[in-house]
Amino acid sequence: MSHEAVTANPLDAVSVVLPQGTSLAELFARTPAPPFAPDALSFMESFSRRLLRDPAVRQYPELVALGFWARAASIKRLNTRFAEAYPEAVRLARGLAFHVAPSNVDTIFVYSLLLSLLAGNVNVIRVSSRGGDQADALMRVLSGALEETEDSVRARIAIIRYAHDRTVTDALCARCHIRVVWGGDATVSTIRQSPLAPAGTELVFPNKYSVSVFDAAAWLAADDKAAVAKDFVNDSLWFGQAACSSPRAVIWRGDEEATNAASASFWAEVRGAALAANFPLEGADAVAKLLAEQTAAIEVGAEVVGGSADNHVRVIRPPLSRLGGAPLASAGFFEDYRIGGLADLLPHIAENWQTVTSFGIAREDWAGFLGQHQPRGIARIVKPGHALNFDSLWDGVDLLAQMTRLVVIE
Repeated sequence: MSHEAVTANPLDAVSVVLPQGTSLAELFARTPAPPFAPDALSFMESFSRRLLRDPAVRQYPELVALGFWARAASIKRLNTRFAEAYPEAVRLARGLAFHVAPSNVDTIFVYSLLLSLLAGNVNVIRVSSRGGDQADALMRVLSGALEETEDSVRARIAIIRYAHDRTVTDALCARCHIRVVWGGDATVSTIRQSPLAPAGTELVFPNKYSVSVFDAAAWLAADDKAAVAKDFVNDSLWFGQAACSSPRAVIWRGDEEATNAASASFWAEVRGAALAANFPLEGADAVAKLLAEQTAAIEVGAEVVGGSADNHVRVIRPPLSRLGGAPLASAGFFEDYRIGGLADLLPHIAENWQTVTSFGIAREDWAGFLGQHQPRGIARIVKPGHALNFDSLWDGVDLLAQMTRLVVIE
């Protein structure tokens, strides 16, 4: 083996996508900024404005939601919450943040980057080489915002790509002060094979499971069924049901008569909303859903509730013991369950439960259930239509708090 091969820098294999011309060596030497620095706020305002004004973006509601989230008014609320959390301490950036983005949800890497930029960190973000029109639109808008921002902001960002190479990941992890890993159990396990520096820390987001819980009587009495069904479809079918917060099951609270009637009414509305939304459906997904429902019928005695004629929606009703099990299919495959009360959920809630979209169930009911039973899972409870809304409080973690450190002055 030649001397050159032994001493080769593994980071030479890294391609910097944005900002073009960025030097990783210079980035690593960069001093972090104070949290909520003026140049970061100015960049976010430019990015939000560009995103919301871009005609190509309007067809992607999740990109529009990102643009609204990054508006000055939204960031001001984050700043207020951040400033009020630890008034006795000085908040500083962690330093160098290495983000590993998922391949199935294009917007996550931008939320991760923007929050870390607000925290003051210098950022290296590894993005997937896979991506469609939506990812292209997002990168184009981000590039434009970076071109018009201050040099000090560009100097704290490197969006990179590289082939799966342990030596490259080792080199990046050895340099970072915080590692942020999105993408599921397999990705977390793979990245954790690369050691952090002794003082390094990490945030990880492994596989998650999300559901909807509806009160049957409330649904039957609702006069806005079509709107709620449309919200549910948006929660579910954007990203092909692959987002961690997209519901996999609908759980009905109530007696047998009410839950049966509510379920039948609900799925009829959902099928109509899915047809109107006209989300793309791959042939492989259609086949996988049909196979999954037949397998569930044979293996666990699931009732096949039916599906839409265009196959965008397939629904099965398994025994309650199946609740929380590994997803059998995606892209519009749902399980339907009955419970008498929230306490019936307790045996099935695991640590990977993330988002509950709730309809017709009072906040006090949820607060009482959580306080009394202390389930290991459930990180957020939201209204239909809000499942995909991102926030700095995510998976039970205050991301801005974790991306900064505290210096106590007595």
